[in-house]
Amino acid sequence: MHATDTKRPPSEGFVFAVSGAAYVPLALRAAESLRLHHPDHPIDLFCDQPVTAEIFTQVIPLENSWFRPKFEAMQRSRFDRTILLDADVLCIAPMNDVFSVLDRFDLAAAHEPRRNSKVAVSNLAEPLPAAFPQLNTGVLAFCKDPRVSALAERVVTTLQTSGLDRDQPVFRACVYESDLRLWVLPDEYNFMTIELLEAYTEQFAAPRILHLPRLHRHVETINRKRKFSRIKTILGPPVYHQLEALLAADRTLGGSGAEVKPLIRRGLPGLARALSRGLSKRLNQWISRD
Repeated sequence: MHATDTKRPPSEGFVFAVSGAAYVPLALRAAESLRLHHPDHPIDLFCDQPVTAEIFTQVIPLENSWFRPKFEAMQRSRFDRTILLDADVLCIAPMNDVFSVLDRFDLAAAHEPRRNSKVAVSNLAEPLPAAFPQLNTGVLAFCKDPRVSALAERVVTTLQTSGLDRDQPVFRACVYESDLRLWVLPDEYNFMTIELLEAYTEQFAAPRILHLPRLHRHVETINRKRKFSRIKTILGPPVYHQLEALLAADRTLGGSGAEVKPLIRRGLPGLARALSRGLSKRLNQWISRD
């Protein structure tokens, strides 16, 4: 366990970090979804804009306004244990257990799911093993530790000196070369590939955090109005109801374990798949006779 004041439990909290007025509504909406499942945890915002929303416990002015403020937040977070979230997320289930992981690890994050993309396979300098892919920095959990602060500082310095506009290749290299104890979170703690929900049954854990870059489309950067669709509209009713069923069935969330049929086996797509399997089986039987 990390060294903290033995007279008190370690402090825990969530942090958002955004630069530019257009991203404040996103952070506000993300914080509102988080508060539904974490009513007692503090939620801080690092920002270069004036924000008075009561959803945030503290609003801390950024010292440097640039495109990756999360790494300043990593260095300045007041909590012993922090979960740092991008603004384009929606919390749909509690994630207290991530704080518990930090009893034994310094840093926790999920893998980048699009591991064959051009950005994901890029290397900062020397090629790194494919078995150590990029971490998606949209959800980062970390302890207050000088080594974590040094990691964030190194990422910032490398981004500034290299002129790169993507942080994940840099973050990957810096973590690989560090001595931090890293835990890789399951995908449900940073769920990005929404299409997978169509194939999920009750055997799969339900997402806790939806990471939806598509949410950026609902921010008008010119007049800075909040124009968001409901999550049901964003996902579409079938996927939304599938998500509800998965959450209700998830045993790790106190769910029932009740059967959840995958969407791809329902309706016309399911009928087409069934017919295709039936025809394939009959064709194989016919061929095997000859």
